[in-house]
Amino acid sequence: MKKTFLLLTFLYTSLSFSQKVYYNQAVNSCSAKNDNDLIDKCIKNSYLLNYDFTTLNKETVSTSKIKKSIMLIATATWSAPCWGEIPAINEMVEKYSDKVEFIMIFWDKELDKIKKMAEKLDKRIKLVPAREEDKVATGNLDISGFVHKLDYPTIYLIDQEKKFVNVKRGAATPSKTMTWDQVNEINGKELEAFLAPVLK
Repeated sequence: MKKTFLLLTFLYTSLSFSQKVYYNQAVNSCSAKNDNDLIDKCIKNSYLLNYDFTTLNKETVSTSKIKKSIMLIATATWSAPCWGEIPAINEMVEKYSDKVEFIMIFWDKELDKIKKMAEKLDKRIKLVPAREEDKVATGNLDISGFVHKLDYPTIYLIDQEKKFVNVKRGAATPSKTMTWDQVNEINGKELEAFLAPVLK
């Protein structure tokens, strides 16, 4: 009886582990017709592999060593919504850096432009620029093996078990009809709701 129980436990564990789908596999094999399907049917509930990102300061950030949840922000310095979201992101870092690791990956290879944006960002955010060896093409950014195929800004929320629990696209930005105060309020509320699943 004891041997049977151990065998069943081993089989259950093996089957559970083998059913885990990783992000890159899910994205690259996804037959989604649009971005929303890509997110809902392929990205959500997939798992993060280990990535070693090289930051703007030449430090290595290994996702396998991060014990907190992760907010992975894909951005570009030429995107107005990316700039518009900065105050709200900084607010989230101030409030939740003890529970969430904030990593920002850039489409840009131009370090001067990234450094200009970095001046506006909370210093606790890990900034990861695209390098020459990274694949950069329309609609596809590959940094250290992490494939990003969506527009900018896109934020991925990854829990402590390294599971993708949410994806957020776009942000409000100042315009003739929307002030900075309104933008900050909208973006702040959206990010609070977005982070809620990992703050419980």
